[in-house]
Amino acid sequence: MKELRILEREMISTGFLKVERLKIELPDGKTMCREVLQKKNVVAIVAINSEGEIYLTMQPRAGVNDLQSIEIPAGLVEEGEDFKEEKKRELLEETGCVTKSPLIQLGAPFTGDPACCTSITYLYLAINVEKVQEPKLDVDEFLVPMKENLGTVLSWIEEGKIRDANSVIALGRAERFLEQR
Repeated sequence: MKELRILEREMISTGFLKVERLKIELPDGKTMCREVLQKKNVVAIVAINSEGEIYLTMQPRAGVNDLQSIEIPAGLVEEGEDFKEEKKRELLEETGCVTKSPLIQLGAPFTGDPACCTSITYLYLAINVEKVQEPKLDVDEFLVPMKENLGTVLSWIEEGKIRDANSVIALGRAERFLEQR
């Protein structure tokens, strides 16, 4: 795969999300400008207990003006943090659950919008999770933990009740994995 030839870069926003304007050269020699959203990578976990219940979160999401976005537990991968520990920390933080089984990677990592976003999402399945404590949220998080059976969760995707792309993709991949077991 050939890399883009970047002719100019300009940082135009440096908040939680960084935005950079790039001038790139196209294969035919022409140029175009594009804004690129720089966001930390994401880890998202389908957590299922021994009764077959999926752990979910309901939380406000400003980007879609929704106070009750239903999603699987997920979080940003912090720079310098051990990736193996990041997955376990996020699971414990948002659900209060742990698992003794190794987390199973659900397919290849992906980029939600390669046209304009750098963030890569890593999806995992945690089976036989056990609740050991109440969730311990970051100071800027507000979420309501939930759990529901897989059939109901999958129907919520079809009904549009779950719209988060990471959750939709992860739950679809988890369903295929669980059917093969």
